[in-house]
Amino acid sequence: MTKRSDGDKVTGGFGAPKDVPRDFLTPWLLLLLHNWSMHGYQLMQMMTISGLAAFDPTTVYRALRRLEEEGLIISGWETGDSGPAKRVYSITEEGEKFLQTWDSALKQYQGILDRFFELYTEAKRTSHRTRSKKSSRSTT
Repeated sequence: MTKRSDGDKVTGGFGAPKDVPRDFLTPWLLLLLHNWSMHGYQLMQMMTISGLAAFDPTTVYRALRRLEEEGLIISGWETGDSGPAKRVYSITEEGEKFLQTWDSALKQYQGILDRFFELYTEAKRTSHRTRSKKSSRSTT
């Protein structure tokens, strides 16, 4: 069983994440790194472009460090022609497996949310019809 640094446990063999739907940062980081290797600032830019609210950079870098400690991502230093070296992150095979787990868990959660909104919409319609009947009775 993998022990998470924030005290939560992930089930052995990368079972369903325990913190669904609280922790959406983890699947987003893994998803972005599934397609590209990039440094932290690029990850934050891509999350913003993707419509996620801006995360505090400290939160993102702590999450990246935790994912690296758990073996879900790796990092290395990239030196460019100008500026300081940047730490570039890439997803590992374990990270790919964990991303698949998140995919399944989020699809299940999406189904639960879809059903909630179906029931809520129906309840609003029923409630509106009931109120309409009551108000027509009281006026007669």
